[in-house]
Amino acid sequence: MSAAETIRDPSAETRPDERAVRSRPARLRPIRVLLISHTCQSETEGQPKAERLAEMADIRLKVITPDRWKHYGQWRKVDQNQRALRGNVSPERVRWPWVGPAQFYLHWYPRLKRILQEFRPDVIDLWEEPWALVSAHACRLRNRLLPEARIVSETEQNIDKLLPFPFERFRTYTLQNADWVVGRNAEAIEVVRARGYRGPADVVPNAVDAELFRPVDRAQCRSELSVDGFVVGYAGRIVEEKGIADLIDALSLCPERVNLVLVGSGVAQPLLQARAERLGIGARVRFLGNRPLEQLPRVMNALDVLVLPSRTTARWKEQFGRVIIEAQACAVPVIGSISGAIPEVIANAGRIVPERDPAALAAAISELAHNPSLARQLGDAGRERVEQSYTWQRVAERMADIYRSVVEAPRQTTRRRPKTPQ
Repeated sequence: MSAAETIRDPSAETRPDERAVRSRPARLRPIRVLLISHTCQSETEGQPKAERLAEMADIRLKVITPDRWKHYGQWRKVDQNQRALRGNVSPERVRWPWVGPAQFYLHWYPRLKRILQEFRPDVIDLWEEPWALVSAHACRLRNRLLPEARIVSETEQNIDKLLPFPFERFRTYTLQNADWVVGRNAEAIEVVRARGYRGPADVVPNAVDAELFRPVDRAQCRSELSVDGFVVGYAGRIVEEKGIADLIDALSLCPERVNLVLVGSGVAQPLLQARAERLGIGARVRFLGNRPLEQLPRVMNALDVLVLPSRTTARWKEQFGRVIIEAQACAVPVIGSISGAIPEVIANAGRIVPERDPAALAAAISELAHNPSLARQLGDAGRERVEQSYTWQRVAERMADIYRSVVEAPRQTTRRRPKTPQ
């Protein structure tokens, strides 16, 4: 594997490319970066990274995000607040934010041509999947208007599969034109390699607000939530592929003092409640519904362990698991299945178990319930891991390093055509 093909470790504190960045002479002007991202609609999911990038002296950032977006069936608009202003986030009129079976990925910006002509970016960061129409559209306009601008393509897709028309063509075109690829997990890099991409690639993870999610008085949080015993938690969508049925089955194998709280909503909730009643543990399972982000740290701090027991399907496996780093930031140990990126994110701050294996899950929960010192050790390791790799500041610094590297690297003028799977 060549240096250009190396996947860099997101938890490494100092890498050779970072030392080189520090020794480079200052540019005569800041690097102009156009970040295209529907995630930057959110003041919690995308805007913190933009805000920190905009604070860097050698980066001039402009962010465009949809003025409207259909997110899991609900229309939402841009969170226009001080964070958005500091991150230079600009809502733009968008077409087709809902069309088709892959409804999130046919959107595009009618004004993108003018924005490119006026802003003239050095780097176009596509915080969208490479198979999105907006990605292919941006690459085409770059080729016509600003051929020296560099394309950074970001991806979370960690299953190598042939996409339906026209998404496979969009992905092929984007990867042929990308100068750098950023994967949210290591498997995502493997997927673009399988699709034929041969250029530089880095894993840059999601991030968490480590000032909001932090250890606080656990006894007080448990009192507010009215929980006792050894408290197991889950947060996320209440759907079959998240493996919550396995978690309820595991609870029935754990000591009676082990209780379960679940934050979130979804179509599987009635079936799961009935399952718990059938197993005789209904009184030990509480569904808390959805909670605003600002309330989640209090919930996390009431837990003894967070569990993410996801099940891999033919169409989906866990691409990151943001709740993992939210729990780790609160010094809560995590147990997860082997689905997708979960082992990569948990690392040394918890336990990994096979998918669809309630007995193994129960054993991991019981281990921590019977060994408080081990639970504290794993929780402390999680907080340390977040501070090293998963804060918004750290993720923004890594993206800025990529921008600096890509503008100084020779332009990738040829690409091997991505291959079609057999």
